Amino acid sequence: MNVMLISPPIMDVVGGQLRPVGVDAERECPPVGIYSLAAVLRDLGHDVTIVDLVLEGTRSIAGFQQQLSNADLVGIAATSMAWPTAVDVIQQIRALRRDVPIVCGGIHPTLFDRYVLSRFPVQYVIRGEGEHALPALCESLAGKTHLGSVPNLSWIDDAGALVRNQVGPMIGRQDLGAIPLPDYASLPVDGYKCLGIESSRGCAYDCSFCSTPYRRRWRALSAEAFTDRLELVLAEINRATSGCVHIVDDEFALNPVRATEIARLIRNRNLKPRLLFDARAQDLLYGGFIDSIADYTVCLLVGAECGYDEGLDRVGKGSTCATLEGAARELAKAGIADRVDFSFILGLPWESKDQILSTVRFATHLFATYGVHVVMQWYRQIPGSRLWEDARREGLVHESMYDGYGFFRDLYLFRTSCRLHPRDVYEIADLTDQLRALAELQGRRRPSIVHHFPTPIAHGFPRDLLDSEDGSLQNLRAIAHLGERARLKLEGVRS
Repeated sequence: MNVMLISPPIMDVVGGQLRPVGVDAERECPPVGIYSLAAVLRDLGHDVTIVDLVLEGTRSIAGFQQQLSNADLVGIAATSMAWPTAVDVIQQIRALRRDVPIVCGGIHPTLFDRYVLSRFPVQYVIRGEGEHALPALCESLAGKTHLGSVPNLSWIDDAGALVRNQVGPMIGRQDLGAIPLPDYASLPVDGYKCLGIESSRGCAYDCSFCSTPYRRRWRALSAEAFTDRLELVLAEINRATSGCVHIVDDEFALNPVRATEIARLIRNRNLKPRLLFDARAQDLLYGGFIDSIADYTVCLLVGAECGYDEGLDRVGKGSTCATLEGAARELAKAGIADRVDFSFILGLPWESKDQILSTVRFATHLFATYGVHVVMQWYRQIPGSRLWEDARREGLVHESMYDGYGFFRDLYLFRTSCRLHPRDVYEIADLTDQLRALAELQGRRRPSIVHHFPTPIAHGFPRDLLDSEDGSLQNLRAIAHLGERARLKLEGVRS
């Protein structure tokens, strides 16, 4: 079977033009899922075309019309942030071919399979992991099995009824090791900064803001199996501009004993990987882990989230400020603090200005005392998290709000979570700007304190207009208007 697999980038309007944004603008790492599924299908004898629109930096499939004309099935995988581009791609496919079946996968279609099948011209949705489901769908479309036997599949039967097949067993740790490595052989040299690899899936925790699938369901390759796979990926590392391997796990060191063993095996095999990975602060405190992995660490992200214990408790991270500071201290002792980013979230739904300022001050303390880098980003309502589900139950958000471009500029969505007065947001930004300016006096190689000002506030409440009383009232009326529009949209969807 000829299968076309498409990976749409996250896009938004920048400088008046629709462009890739965030990590997709940086082309940091290939979409591991698409390249892994391509390898699975090719091993089974299928012909696969990868349409990596992240690599191409576009939403257009115009350069792939010949491959589309030969396709028996088109698969599109998307996160919620990339879903508007996926919708765009679906429309392009249907303009060129009305007959080819389309299957959607990834976290957004998984969460909203009913909505996707009812609103868009696609035939199938695979909920959850696709390594077994997608080959089974190909078998069914070839007439060898019935659609009802395909695990994880949602589809519309001949009578127009939605059918949701039973979800198959999760892929276990042994099966993870048997999945072919991502098929990077087709990647052009210098296409991405890093090559991606996974050592585990899911997470043992359930942070309230997190939309990661398979929370509380963590499965990991053995240290030996992962190191074997890492060695194979390193054979292709010349394709990456940075020569780095990104371990794409939600939390690489969730079992620090295993992670330390991986570092030992890397050293024993005389491998020289340059690694990027995420780790929790408490796992970094496991004796010997930081020292064992330090030589191979290019960038480490620590999800710190809050700078006050009440916030950390409400997030559910399982850490405290003392834990975060202890990790920063140990990273400084190991001499790799300048390779570490502590990531903080500002504007969680319950947060006051004083609580946010506590986070800013604590983050600055970690930088000033231990030399770690600090990234502060404002919370956004991303589907799948417990906070998002709470907001949906309150009628504040709906999956239809993610069909079109503009998430990063959407003032209404931003205000459903952050209720601070815009002047307070600017005050917090002023403080972070002053702290960043002081940090830059030290002449570091890369920014030591990074703060991403919320675009919806910048666009909806321009500072010069906000400073005038008339402008402030005008913008507050605009907020009310946006809320009314959103309410009417929700009522339309429900009807």
